[in-house]
Order: sequence, then structure tokens, then C-alpha cells
Amino acid sequence: MAAFRDLPLEEGRRGLLKWIQNTRPQGSVNNQVTVVFDGHPDHYGSMPSGEIRVIFSDGCSADAQIKLMVDEDPAPKNCVVVTDDKDIFLYARSLGTKVMSVTAFTSVPTARREAAADGKYISLSRQEKINKELLRIWLKE
Repeated sequence: MAAFRDLPLEEGRRGLLKWIQNTRPQGSVNNQVTVVFDGHPDHYGSMPSGEIRVIFSDGCSADAQIKLMVDEDPAPKNCVVVTDDKDIFLYARSLGTKVMSVTAFTSVPTARREAAADGKYISLSRQEKINKELLRIWLKE
């Protein structure tokens, strides 16, 4: 992401993780996020806490680690790989994994915030609660 590009490596990594945690571009808290960094965790300060899983490639490239994760996932069609790397994009897509560009992934929260500000956005969990309430009222369940 451009916002973190000019920062020192560790500061940029922390910024990215904090941004993901604060803006929740993956949507629901039930959607697990895994971030893969090149390198070894000993070269990184403290590991982040929260719902973001951080993996260091440690001995191979992050690209190879991502491909391995897609290969080993029992349900690759339920995954989304966020990348601008053409090789990873084509590889993941060939296995049935959904692929999203970094720009698309990072623009989702902005669209949600704008819709919420206009009063036009209702979260999926809220939609479900409304539908259950309408069923109860209209069908007298």
C-alpha cells in the first residue's frame, strides 16, 4: 500500500496490520486474515495480537509460501488471495481461489464507510436480524 511504502520495513508492517485491524477490509470478524511477510520472525519486533494471523516465509519467498498455503487449503474456493503479483494471481485462480487486487481490497472499507455515512449500508449480521424480526412479525412465528 502506498501509505506504508516509504516507511522503514518494520514500521510499515505494523502500519499494515493496524490498518487491517482498524478498517476490517475483510468484512466480518469471522473472515480470518492471514498476512504473509518475507523473512524470519526474529527480525520482526513483537508479534501482533488480535484476529490477524501473521506468517513469515522463513527460508522461502512469501510468494512461495502463499502458493503453498493455497495448495494445502482443503477448500481453496473459500479463500481470497489479495495480490498484485501476476504469477500468484494466475496460480491461485487456477486452483479455484478467488483473487482480489490490493486496490480493490483497500477500497472496500472506504465504500462501506461512505455508504454508512449516507445511511445506505447495513451489515450482513444486521440484515439477518432484520429478516428474522420481519419473519416473526409477518408470519407470527
